[in-house]
Amino acid sequence: MVQFDIYKIRDKHRLSETEVQILEYLLNHHEEILNMAVREVAAANYTSAATIIKLSKKMGYTGYIDMAYRLNFMMAGKNAGERRQAALTGFIDEIGEEKLAGFCGLMDKHKNGTIFVTAAGFSAPVADYITRKLLVMGFRCIQTNAYGVYDANQVGGSLVIAVSKSGETESITKVIGYAANHGMDIISFTGQQGNSVAGRSTVNLPVLDDHALDDRNVAANYFYARVMILFEYLMGRVME
Repeated sequence: MVQFDIYKIRDKHRLSETEVQILEYLLNHHEEILNMAVREVAAANYTSAATIIKLSKKMGYTGYIDMAYRLNFMMAGKNAGERRQAALTGFIDEIGEEKLAGFCGLMDKHKNGTIFVTAAGFSAPVADYITRKLLVMGFRCIQTNAYGVYDANQVGGSLVIAVSKSGETESITKVIGYAANHGMDIISFTGQQGNSVAGRSTVNLPVLDDHALDDRNVAANYFYARVMILFEYLMGRVME
């Protein structure tokens, strides 16, 4: 059976352990319970029909039937969301498991170190997002393009995460060069074409670039969105 993280619901409605168990049963069997009477659900959970009706009232439903249909509707939406997510993340399969695992391995290796994040131009907001996400997840992280930080490395950075569509932006290739010379590990998100940043990276994650020759980023391009989706996917794996 699937284990659900329902602590907010539990705390909000002050559910007992028995009520949490019943709720998890209802979620795991959300389609079957539409054709089950309240006494059948009670028997399956070694409890009484009154306990289940009480649970429905505590959660704001009019009764067991209302609760069963509302929970089924909620779970159907969750499943549809998972299908949409699968379609959204389909491009990740093209990157290769070795590179995906390499990212996770480096994040684990440097979980207690200082991580630098670097990007420029249209990639800068992506770097800002990555930095904020890492900070709330407990990593020590600094977003900077200052050459001196990478050259002297007085802060003691151990890992660099770089985002560059072309992989040839001078300000980024320069800091990556300094980082590589100091033996720092480098994770890069770049376009799929061969480029300088990818060549100096410990792990390069090549992301589909819809318009590799559009230097000014005039045409519609989902590269930046894909980087954020990929990063979210990878951090989900890291936290597992």
